[in-house]
Amino acid sequence: MNSGSQDSFKKSPRYKRPMLWLESAGSGAYYPYEIIDRKIDTLEIIGEWNQMGVLLRRSLKALEVFEDKRIIAEAYSRLGSLKVNQGEYSEAGELFDKSLEIFRNTEDKRGQGRVLCNISNIYHNRGDFNRALECLGESLRYAEELGWKQGISRAIGNMGIMYYEKGDFNQAIEHYQKAMDISRELGDQETETISVGNIGMIYQENGDYPKALDYCTRYLKMAQRQGNKQVISYALGNIGSLYFEMDELEKAKNFFRQYREISLELGDKPGLIVACDDMGVTEMFLGNYRASQEYFDKALELTEELGNMENLAVLMANMGKLQTRLGRIEQAEEYFIKGAGIAQKTENKFQLSQNYYFLAGHYFKTGRYQLARENNQKALGLAMETNCQDVIIKAGILENLLLAMDDRPGAVAGLDSILPDAPADKYKAEINYHLFKLTGQEANREAAADLYRELWQKSGNIDYRDRLKELQSSVK
Repeated sequence: MNSGSQDSFKKSPRYKRPMLWLESAGSGAYYPYEIIDRKIDTLEIIGEWNQMGVLLRRSLKALEVFEDKRIIAEAYSRLGSLKVNQGEYSEAGELFDKSLEIFRNTEDKRGQGRVLCNISNIYHNRGDFNRALECLGESLRYAEELGWKQGISRAIGNMGIMYYEKGDFNQAIEHYQKAMDISRELGDQETETISVGNIGMIYQENGDYPKALDYCTRYLKMAQRQGNKQVISYALGNIGSLYFEMDELEKAKNFFRQYREISLELGDKPGLIVACDDMGVTEMFLGNYRASQEYFDKALELTEELGNMENLAVLMANMGKLQTRLGRIEQAEEYFIKGAGIAQKTENKFQLSQNYYFLAGHYFKTGRYQLARENNQKALGLAMETNCQDVIIKAGILENLLLAMDDRPGAVAGLDSILPDAPADKYKAEINYHLFKLTGQEANREAAADLYRELWQKSGNIDYRDRLKELQSSVK
């Protein structure tokens, strides 16, 4: 290795030290490794992924003549990570294999740990969370053996994501917190930023929206300060998801639109799948079915291209809901069944509880009550296990509606018992609506109508509008 001359350093006072160059032994060849590496970093941050890919390939070709093969391994790994972001998993896997082989041959455990972390992203996107955890566990062992704190924090943070996907939120938040504490200690802003965003998602799933909004807003501000477009897009998507849960659909749509635009600009296909699915659901609830279908079709096209199983279970459920609204009952059932089957394969219990609930609701609406009971019981059991509050409440309501077929007083008592603890107006409105349908009590009709009126004005969700119209037409 050879650094620039002292004279040239003095002529460039903006640098704190000479930039590292590589020398090929006996050939007289030099390569400005550190300058190129920093340029690649910059291109990644500002989202110029195509230029980044071109520069990485040129770098790989130029590095072939140098003796230190570990630098070639790093370039393979970085190019592999780029290919993961672009959804080109087969090529990414080949590049990671080349990188891992070099690091193993040179007994570079730190390099092996980094590559294993990167390989876990492929398994994650394909819904194989257990294989991803195996890679991350091996990466963590290397980092702990070396006392490499940054490697420890990144492996632990990624393990938290896998636990989140599996619905184990207690393990997830424990890992996120550890990763955030270590990264803060090290001044690793990138990992700290991601940890903050991930913790926000846990609070969202637990229904603590004020805390979730605080974390998600901090996540976006931190990402914007760092200037990484991909991280900014994820932060925008997280805030959109939170506003969606809070029934502020127009706000959600605005954040999802920005998420989609940046993903499209970057060529971030996995991100584009999520953004299109989010836009599709939002447009569906706003009553824009054609736009919803177009977004879902694009998400499905990309999901099938990439094989992203983790996204497919969600997408199938959402497409089933749209088909139900369009009166295409057979197609809706196909989507609901496929979604549940895919969620089973990924072992994502949190998502599976939702898929079972959607399937149960479909069977209830089509008069197949035994199938509705079976799937609702599965949904409720998994929701209790993973603390999926939305399904716990909705499956509890459906359980009482099924009970009403044989024991109406028991169902009314059951709905009355869950009404006081309903955590949001949308649940209170639904419970009062069903109590009115079962009892004819004017107090329940008025309570439901008042809540649906407020929800409709706030969100623009046509489900609330339709319920309000029905209740208004039921005035004696």
